[in-house]
Amino acid sequence: MRNRIDAARSPGGRRRNTALALTAIFAFVGAMLVPTLVPTAPAQAITGADFNPGYIISDSVFFSSQAMNGAQVQSFLDGKVASCRSGFVCLRGYSQTTSNIASDRYCSGYQGGGVESAATIIVKVAASCGINPRVLLVLLQKEQSLVTSTGPSSGAYSSATGAGCPDTAPCDPSIQGFFYQVYYGARSFQRYVKNNAAYNYQWGAWEDILYHPNRGCGTRSVYIQNQATAALYNYTPYTPNDAALNNLYSTGDGCSSYGNRNFWRIFTDWFGSPTTGFQSNEVSGLIKALYQDVHGRVPDEGGTATWTRALMFEGRPASYVVNGVLASTEYYLARVDASYRQVLQREPEPSGRSYWLREIETSRLRVDDLAMIHTESDEFFEVHAGGDPREFVNLVYQQLLKRPASEADRDAWVSVMNARGRVAVVRGIYGSEESAAVRINTLYQTYFQRDADPAGIRTYTPIILSAGDHAVRGLLVNSREYLDRAVARYPE
Repeated sequence: MRNRIDAARSPGGRRRNTALALTAIFAFVGAMLVPTLVPTAPAQAITGADFNPGYIISDSVFFSSQAMNGAQVQSFLDGKVASCRSGFVCLRGYSQTTSNIASDRYCSGYQGGGVESAATIIVKVAASCGINPRVLLVLLQKEQSLVTSTGPSSGAYSSATGAGCPDTAPCDPSIQGFFYQVYYGARSFQRYVKNNAAYNYQWGAWEDILYHPNRGCGTRSVYIQNQATAALYNYTPYTPNDAALNNLYSTGDGCSSYGNRNFWRIFTDWFGSPTTGFQSNEVSGLIKALYQDVHGRVPDEGGTATWTRALMFEGRPASYVVNGVLASTEYYLARVDASYRQVLQREPEPSGRSYWLREIETSRLRVDDLAMIHTESDEFFEVHAGGDPREFVNLVYQQLLKRPASEADRDAWVSVMNARGRVAVVRGIYGSEESAAVRINTLYQTYFQRDADPAGIRTYTPIILSAGDHAVRGLLVNSREYLDRAVARYPE
């Protein structure tokens, strides 16, 4: 496909039609790779340092064909253009007659529906070819700025996705027009994936990728980690140089190309992380909620930056951040302090605090089991129970079951204590299903602000009895319910 100067578009390197197209060099293309100047960056701006050339988008995000329905795509398009210029039809209001396309090994075909809107076409093509409709929206933007243009030309619709338009030859007239462009653009990605060995850029391999059609600009050795990233390079066969990445929302230098940079940047700005699928508001809300619920404070600047980068640009799952926060020294110390205050009703002495921290960090003690150990201690028995076995049993019930012990309970457990000691009493009560239900309910109230439902009790009881409170805590804060609550609590 030819690269042309157009201040209204977000241009970049275009895809080649065959593996041989990359070998041709045209010096004049260097002046035709100028990207669109974007007026402002998003509120939570990304930087070029966040771009990973070997992992531009994850396979799970790229091939998520049901990520948006027709109404959602239409609403998205409506939100990108307030009004069209007189005499033009913007993408949000565009429609055309569609025709039937037979299925093949790349797509399941297309059932024409008469006159269909752009949103309908995008969603139907996404479903047919197994491509995320968000990918198609970004492709339309990075090729012709069709999503945000208030005055798109007929030519922009004719070559909407750049499909069949190699750098070195005229566009294929048989697949021109918006409908065919969207369909065959999506189909191209599947063709690259299913025939990867036939194309220059293969996933799971190191590849030398040009910075620019001018070979004098050099190449970058890139390890392409996945199918989706390889498909993007086979569609747009250049990688951004440092100049393009250092000026992410504008131009680089004479050796800069922008196609894959712009794809990544637009996707991130519009939809969140292309490697994990996280929206920026989800990342922000999750970090703030975790710090508040786990540390009891707002996140510091360094922590926010570290966890944001992990979720948005390193392809880390939410569990990576959850586990990191829950395995921190700050959290362990907070749990040690809480056990002293809640069970022994005093502040920890420095030596005791350090000792228990080492036990937890070296995995000799589960973080929540310290409360059980303190309940078994001589200090708890003598100071708080007054050395009275019956009062001791009652306090253990109140501590672990949140209710007083009945006379029968006291009699039974005092007998156990006389035969086997205080440890057997505490561990027996702590290891009961009643104790498990109480602890699960406490975790639900802490992280979900509601009582545990019966299904939750049934699900987590065997886990908490075998792996401890910490395992259930990690599962709860790594859940969709917790993430949704975090976003609601901390809207951007």
